[in-house]
Amino acid sequence: MHTVVAPQRAQYANFSGWDVYRSQLQLVALLDPAVASDVAQSLLNQAEQNGGEWDRWTHNSGATHVMEGDASALAVAGIVAFGGDGFDVKSAFASLVRAATVPTANDLSNKGCPVLCPGQRPSLDKWLTLHYVPKGANAWGGAGETLEDAAADFAIAQLARRLGDRGRERTFLERAGYWRNVFNPKVGYVQDRNEDGSWPAFDPASDEGFAEGSSAQYTWMVPFDARGLFDAMGGDEQANRRLDAFFHHPDGGWALTVSGALKAEMDNEPSTAAAWLYLFSGKPYGTQETVRRAMIDLWSDTPYGIPGNDDLGAMSAWYVWSALGMYPGIPGRAELLLGSPLFPRAVVRRANGPTIAIVAPEAAADAPYVQSLEVDGRPSTKPWLPESFVATGGRLAFRLASKPNMRWGAAPGDAPPSLSQSRGAGPT
Repeated sequence: MHTVVAPQRAQYANFSGWDVYRSQLQLVALLDPAVASDVAQSLLNQAEQNGGEWDRWTHNSGATHVMEGDASALAVAGIVAFGGDGFDVKSAFASLVRAATVPTANDLSNKGCPVLCPGQRPSLDKWLTLHYVPKGANAWGGAGETLEDAAADFAIAQLARRLGDRGRERTFLERAGYWRNVFNPKVGYVQDRNEDGSWPAFDPASDEGFAEGSSAQYTWMVPFDARGLFDAMGGDEQANRRLDAFFHHPDGGWALTVSGALKAEMDNEPSTAAAWLYLFSGKPYGTQETVRRAMIDLWSDTPYGIPGNDDLGAMSAWYVWSALGMYPGIPGRAELLLGSPLFPRAVVRRANGPTIAIVAPEAAADAPYVQSLEVDGRPSTKPWLPESFVATGGRLAFRLASKPNMRWGAAPGDAPPSLSQSRGAGPT
């Protein structure tokens, strides 16, 4: 028999970690940090009762091992970033660091692989020595596992920063840069890599090395280092061409789902953040129109109105954020990427006090384009908000229209922050 210990008020169960770390848990923390804190403590309690291993997909407080990566690091860091710090953060951090640095028997086991690899960090030994998870390792897919581990390490670095542990912050920021080790510059995509460092035969439409997606879909899944990814692709112009092709058919029509493995699948998690990447490449109106089109084309107020699987609120949370005109696109941090609000007025009253007011008089389904923005009464050309905005609240005043303002937010200095622009960018 286990009982909760104050300040925890409730023990929560059933977490589709691979799904909910991307935006659902941040939404919970935005609305009620105390509930999110209980969620984080619940995850820690489950890990401690499971020999120190945090599972990717828990069911009835038990481990299932479904999916890939280390979702718990991203979940906890996201909750803390949005103010949910009313739990044993230090113990959670210590446990996550240990799991990311000391391989367990389950990490080294291929039992249940590829879909149900038992370790918290499958093939952690390879990650620590090769700095990527190779093709054929005990994981759902080496390249996808590498991207997930890099994101998890970025999240651990953010926890370290908040706790004042600069040494571990630098270490895990460097590890976050390991995503580059599975980006093949000769083909311009993330792909599986052999253990000897060579590259196998490649097809961007193949799902070899990835869970529920193709190389073309997963290559965009470096949300904490979009600047580094775009530079590796050849710069913003090339990245924008590729994003446009990812979301469109050759005739210009939208390709948002069920359009083949070279196109977006906005009804599944690997693609849901990709539409927000235009903010990093000087084309915010690309985000504004793509997000809005996905909302209109893929969602409806019918019994089957949620595309794909809701995955315990992961897809619904994406829609709520998008309707507000913002998105928590940098894992483990609370900067908000900006699209455009769907409603003329929305107010978020956080349970811990701050209020976020969003005003957009011209808002309409066919008016997704930002013409200008004021943040707390001051003009802003930045298509993102700093972490301080979430902490203190404030007022956003949008001017919207049915035609894009191609200049707003397009300057290089307006782009959101990215790992490669900071210390510890990792290997090149």
